Amino acid sequence: MYRAQTKVGCEVGFALALAEAAVSWQRELRGQGVVGCSIFAKGSGVFLYFEMTGEGCEWEWPITCKPLLEAWPGSFGGEHRYAVPMLDIFHDGEPEMKEAGQSGERVGSLARLKPSKYSSYIFYHYAMQEEKPSCFNPTYLIGAHEELIFSYQERPAPSFEHGVTRRKWPAPITPENWHDVMQPHFIPWSESEHGPILWETMDTILSF
Repeated sequence: MYRAQTKVGCEVGFALALAEAAVSWQRELRGQGVVGCSIFAKGSGVFLYFEMTGEGCEWEWPITCKPLLEAWPGSFGGEHRYAVPMLDIFHDGEPEMKEAGQSGERVGSLARLKPSKYSSYIFYHYAMQEEKPSCFNPTYLIGAHEELIFSYQERPAPSFEHGVTRRKWPAPITPENWHDVMQPHFIPWSESEHGPILWETMDTILSF
C-alpha cells in the first residue's frame, strides 16, 4: 500500500495521464512481479494497493504522471519520492486464501484517526487480527500513513471459513461492542442523519 498526492488542480490531468499509460505501465509492473493493482483517489490524495509475487519491487510511475505529482518531503539516494509506503496495520485474512483471477468489486476507503487514539486503534486491530482471523472478509486490510488510514477489500467477500486463532492471551482483548469502541478513534468526515461518516469510499482510477 502506498500514498501519493497530485499537485493542486492536476487531479483530472493525472487520471487521464495514468489511463493513457495504463497498458504499457501494466506490462512494466507485471514484469516486476506485480500481479494485481488498484489505484484510488479522493481529492488530491492517491492511494495504491499492489499484490506482488515477492516482498516488494522498485516500481516507478509512468513518466507522464510524475510532473503532475507532488514530490514527497525527503529523498532516498538523492531521488525524489512520488509515493510513500503505508504502514501495514491490519489483515483480516491471508493473501493465499484468494484464488488467482477471482476478485469482485475492488473498494478503497479512507478515514482519519485522532493522533491521541493512533496507538489504541492499532492495538485493538492487532488483537482482532490474531484472535479472530478471517472474521468477516479475508481480502480486507488497512494501511496507515500519518493521520490517514486506507482500507482495501473486495466485494462480495469470497467464501471462506473462519481462521484458526493465531495467538491466545490470558484474556480476550477484542471487544464485543467493536463499533462502539472504534468510533471515538476517528475524526469524522461529516455528519449524516444516521450519525458521523467515518469512512469515505474513493474513486477507482485504475485497476487490473
